Amino acid sequence: MSYYVINKKLDYDRGFLSGGEFRDGRLFLKEDCRVKACFFSRLFDSREAGTEWGRFTADSPGNTGAGFQISFYAADQPFVQCGERKRLIADLVRDPRVSDDDKREFLKPLLKKRFVGENDVLLNGVCGRYLLFVLDLYRQEHETSCGAMCLYFPKNSWIRYLPGVYSRDREGADFTERFLGIFQTLYEDREREIRGSASFLNPDSCGRELLEELAEWHNLKDIYLWPDDRLRTLIRRAPELSRMRGTVAGLREYLRLYTGEEPVIREDENEPSVFSVGVKENLLADAKEYRSLLRVISHMKPAGMEVRVVPLRQRMQMGADVYLGLNSAISGVEGLVLDGTSPAGLTVLSGKRGET
Repeated sequence: MSYYVINKKLDYDRGFLSGGEFRDGRLFLKEDCRVKACFFSRLFDSREAGTEWGRFTADSPGNTGAGFQISFYAADQPFVQCGERKRLIADLVRDPRVSDDDKREFLKPLLKKRFVGENDVLLNGVCGRYLLFVLDLYRQEHETSCGAMCLYFPKNSWIRYLPGVYSRDREGADFTERFLGIFQTLYEDREREIRGSASFLNPDSCGRELLEELAEWHNLKDIYLWPDDRLRTLIRRAPELSRMRGTVAGLREYLRLYTGEEPVIREDENEPSVFSVGVKENLLADAKEYRSLLRVISHMKPAGMEVRVVPLRQRMQMGADVYLGLNSAISGVEGLVLDGTSPAGLTVLSGKRGET
């Protein structure tokens, strides 16, 4: 079974939308729209005449009710009669000069099904190579919106697995087909979830909740400190970093992933059990960030060693640690005079010349 997905702005741009706006992955009514939003989809082509369309689903709130209406139009030809001439359906739908009501009137001979307040329907009797749908969202007291929509084709009914006697009588076959459709849709949804279950284990595609579970599988601690993008990278590299635990290289790489900057790690010559980790001072804006960094370091540092976090300043100051990187330049160079008024203590190291 094939399907079309309508879930991005391009899908709405290829159709015609009035009174609504697409934002945050959903279709909403505009604030200044008092009555309803109307969306004419693009013309979908199954590439086979007489196609029986199977099913339509939409991600809409369960309490939408009468605020959600959808109509389906199907035909084997891509044009429709408009007065004395024929027009391509795709051009008619996107024509801003034709009102929504006139478009519906021209498309009326192609109308096959209309549903109110239903977001998961079987398209029994909707036949034709080409199909388009019209979605109406009416303003209500509660939020009325619509997310991803999916159109499945061709129809693949389970009635074909039954003996031929169940298909001989048209009315009986229609009831049997619709009855089996209830269980068929449940089965197909679960089957689709199973086929796509691998994405739940992929740190690049799963949501935050599953991302945290993957982190727990790798025994990663304090994962609430990590933003989503860096946590995904950390999970991908967890096996590699686990083998490097307790080493300078491992700690350096771990901190680089966490801060986005290369840290400076230095052992204390006088105290072998103590080492210092230098990070740019902008990463230690307050006590909370300082404590968070200490917790992150504790998961990768050698056992039994004490760590001291040192903020690396870009401003030269007597007795303080200074960060010298590539493209650093000393501006405003003057003779050094230790008289208490010299600008040496205010000299700035930066990548731009002429700044102090």
